[in-house]
Amino acid sequence: MVISPKTAQSIVEETVKIINRNINFMDEQAQIIASIDPNRIGDFHEGAWTVLKTKEPLIIQEENEFEGAKRGVNLPVELNDQIIGVIGITGKPEEVVQFGEVIKRMTEILLKEAYIEEQIELESRARESFIDEWIEGGWENDKLFAARGWIHKINVHIPRAAVVLEVKNFNDILYENLKSYEADVKGELEFQRSRREILRMIQNQFPEQSQHIIIPSGSTRYTMLLSVDEHSSEVKRKEKIRYRLKKIQSAIKTSYKFETTAGIGQMYIDPRNTSHSVREAELALLHATNRKHPFIFHDELGIESFAYDLSKETREAYVKKVLLTDTDIEHAQMLETLECFFEANGSITEAAEKLFIHKNTLQYRLKRIKEKTGYDPRVLSEAVMLYVAMTFYTINNGADRNGN
Repeated sequence: MVISPKTAQSIVEETVKIINRNINFMDEQAQIIASIDPNRIGDFHEGAWTVLKTKEPLIIQEENEFEGAKRGVNLPVELNDQIIGVIGITGKPEEVVQFGEVIKRMTEILLKEAYIEEQIELESRARESFIDEWIEGGWENDKLFAARGWIHKINVHIPRAAVVLEVKNFNDILYENLKSYEADVKGELEFQRSRREILRMIQNQFPEQSQHIIIPSGSTRYTMLLSVDEHSSEVKRKEKIRYRLKKIQSAIKTSYKFETTAGIGQMYIDPRNTSHSVREAELALLHATNRKHPFIFHDELGIESFAYDLSKETREAYVKKVLLTDTDIEHAQMLETLECFFEANGSITEAAEKLFIHKNTLQYRLKRIKEKTGYDPRVLSEAVMLYVAMTFYTINNGADRNGN
């Protein structure tokens, strides 16, 4: 382990509280990388060099006895049975030598804790990097990739369905906090802490030894690769996913007051197709956001499954052609009428009830839509044109509201 100056300085500052003496930390090159005396940082310490070679403590009696060293005691610091540096205590030898072993042990304990935290962080990053590669689907050797998965205790051959969950307004709140003149690096640290807490909250909704995989993706999203039973019916699989998602969304709302939206991809058995499920989940999430739904399954999408692939300009041109672009009250009423009419699958009775109007009033509105647009919602071929235009309108206006 290579000790960073930041870690070494924190150790020095902790130990000096105990004995109130100047403490120095020297690295494997005998260079002072941390000290209570900032003027000594970067200096070569010949006493430490001697300790590194002999692997024994060194007591310095005279100021000029060793280059760059003062009176005091210098002791080797070990981690995992290897000397990784030297801790030096400045002062009269007869006074500071009594602190030597205690400070050495304390330093080694602090280093071990830092080492463990570093390893946990490295393992977490390595795992997330592996999962990112999995989601991208760009690996070459299937056997090697599966073996790497086992290192992270992940069986890539389990059938999975992807879920992409987005925390609403998280970025807006962060922006409001950071744009303040008082904002500093603590704001970013607080943001990262909140992201990790939400991640742990999501993970806590699953059994510890499960093969469900959850990682943060971007600043406001979390990607879940849920292991599913390929032998269960599609209905049961969806029920389980709904149950999990509702628990997760409820927990986040209760603890953080954030609303969330999610998209769910289809199940795939081949690990190379996991990326397809993630893309499907992202598309379903986009539509759920536009429709203001808590979550949507990809296989519930209609023309939305390809409509997002079209450019916004193409969709807008079609909307103008079919629905025109008026912004008057009648136009808003037309959009509301069409939405309810299509949601009711063309049922006059059901649509009228949704709109809280009489059936004759609805018939009049549908007639006006025909006169205004040239397309009759009651004629299947023409209703399709209107339905597509309404879908494009919803996508474009939803994208505008969400900043896309």
